[in-house]
Amino acid sequence: FRVSLKALIGMTKSLKFSHKILLAASLVVIAAFTLFTFYNDYLQRNALRLQLKENLNQTGDSTAGNIRNWLSGRILLVENLAENASSPQSTDAQNLALGQPTLIATFMSIYQGKSDGSFVTQPPDDMPADYDPRTRPWYVDAVRAGKTILTEPYLDAVTKGLIVTLATPVKSASGVSGVIGGDLSLEILVKMISSLRLHGDGYAFLVDANGRILVHPDTSLVMKTLAEVYPANTPKLSQNLSESEHAGKAQILTFAHVDGLPSVNWYVGVAMDKEIAYASLGEFRNSAIVATVIAVVLIILLLGMLLSVLMRPLNLMGRAMHDIAAGEGDLTKRLTIQSEDEFGYLGNGFNLFVERIHDSMREVASSTVQLNEVAQRVVNASNSSMLNSDQQSNRTNSVAAAINELGAATQEIAQNAARASGHSSDARTLASDGQDVVGQNIAAMSRLSKRISNASEQIETLNTKTANIGQILEVITGISQQTNLLA
Repeated sequence: FRVSLKALIGMTKSLKFSHKILLAASLVVIAAFTLFTFYNDYLQRNALRLQLKENLNQTGDSTAGNIRNWLSGRILLVENLAENASSPQSTDAQNLALGQPTLIATFMSIYQGKSDGSFVTQPPDDMPADYDPRTRPWYVDAVRAGKTILTEPYLDAVTKGLIVTLATPVKSASGVSGVIGGDLSLEILVKMISSLRLHGDGYAFLVDANGRILVHPDTSLVMKTLAEVYPANTPKLSQNLSESEHAGKAQILTFAHVDGLPSVNWYVGVAMDKEIAYASLGEFRNSAIVATVIAVVLIILLLGMLLSVLMRPLNLMGRAMHDIAAGEGDLTKRLTIQSEDEFGYLGNGFNLFVERIHDSMREVASSTVQLNEVAQRVVNASNSSMLNSDQQSNRTNSVAAAINELGAATQEIAQNAARASGHSSDARTLASDGQDVVGQNIAAMSRLSKRISNASEQIETLNTKTANIGQILEVITGISQQTNLLA
């Protein structure tokens, strides 16, 4: 992640300022629309979930009410029959009461078991000789409860279908004289529940308090528990929405209690496909994505045109600065200020900067002319010094030649002195002439000494002038370097 972030930062450094603004604006718009989409998705999801819960609960309550009403009418029939049977009746009267068309059409079978062990049923059925109704669960539970009871579903021995039994005790002055019972097929409830048409491939089913499925559109799931059908996330028997998965599909479930049933707790479950239930949310999300893309494109186009206008003064300043930096700029030109915003302020600053540079360049040009004049004078002085140096060199050469001549003369004098000393005895006659020659030699030596002294003074003067010439050359070199810097 850090590497990609550094790469992104490196890419942005090579972008133009206007492109950076476009990129930043695009990111802001994308971030804003993304946050809006997520926030609105959150609100829409909550609203949709609340509406879904309300609709499913309403469907569950309505179905539970239909089941309750259906069973309540049959409970009233059984209880009314038990109330009529509380007074002593003959067997024919009992058969006549149980054989009423309404009861025959309502129940699979309607029957009465008495405390003496006798048993009467309609439609008539041959019962085993040892059949004792007092040992049957419906009889025992009704007597124990002292009121109407509803048995848990069980398989009918004949039809092999699920049935339930309504049973209520027959009470007399002496106590419980028997129990009236009626068998009901759950096929009616199956048809009732299956007739529901729910949006999003939804359906209803019936479960008991233990989570055992009593009625389900998929008959293979009947008598199975919710834990077996939904092993991963078993839903709770509550009106709150719960999510689970069945047959590879995520479902949303809720349960409504069927009130008013005697001795049993049944719940109507309502299940709906989650993907279909939240389909509208996905459509809104897709619409938001399309709107985000359109908004980003429009903003980039509009902002690009706006930036091309706003950045024009900055581009002009950039070109002007580039011309000046390249050495081909015209320092007499100035930017035209058309606004008083930041760009106008920057343009005024640029014009002031160029004006000061222009003044500085004029001063530099004037100083350069003066410097050239001074340099020319220095060059002339240097040439004069060099000429004097040549003259002095010639003089030095002359002195050296004179010294050489003096050396030769000295040798000649020494030779003459030797000859004079060797022939002194013979040259007495020439003494006066030798004295004259010696005088001349002394005079020549005196002149030679003066010439050597003068030559020494001239050499010292030449040395001083040579040092001055070196200082002048150093000054010329420094002036040349400063001239190049100013240029």
